[in-house]
Amino acid sequence: MVLKKRVIAVISTVVSVIALFFCATTFEAARADMVDVSNNNGSMTVANFQDMYNNYGVKAIVTKISEGTSFKDSTAAGNIANAQAAGLYINGYHYARYNSVSSAIAEADYAGKLAQEDGLPAGAVLATDVESSEQSSGSEAQNDADNKAFMTEVAKYGYRSTIYTMGS
Repeated sequence: MVLKKRVIAVISTVVSVIALFFCATTFEAARADMVDVSNNNGSMTVANFQDMYNNYGVKAIVTKISEGTSFKDSTAAGNIANAQAAGLYINGYHYARYNSVSSAIAEADYAGKLAQEDGLPAGAVLATDVESSEQSSGSEAQNDADNKAFMTEVAKYGYRSTIYTMGS
């Protein structure tokens, strides 16, 4: 009888500790207001975007539209439509390969036309993603001139623009 009471006491203690751990501890994922999506993520559904909104606080997306003057992101139009259907704010970006003012303008024209075709709303941001080797080999003054030319040209398509990059 004493052994039975001890076993019951040990099991009760273990169950109490497990219950305390799982019930009293709250785990939360990092909150993000905006997420970057592209062909690297595959096609995103309305449900994917609703889950991001409801469970992670995502309010907006930035989807890849294009790269250089020849790459069109095949998931952009679907991502734009599905994120809009989920109630998210939509932005786009162009992965820049330019290294001169003239090539920046050519890429901006390519990105602007594709953004319109993909359904990026007028007034949305169409950012230039500046992190390729073409920019890292240029001077700061040249990069500034190129980026300014890109952003000026994108405005002709009805989009606002900014520079999107990483720390390096």
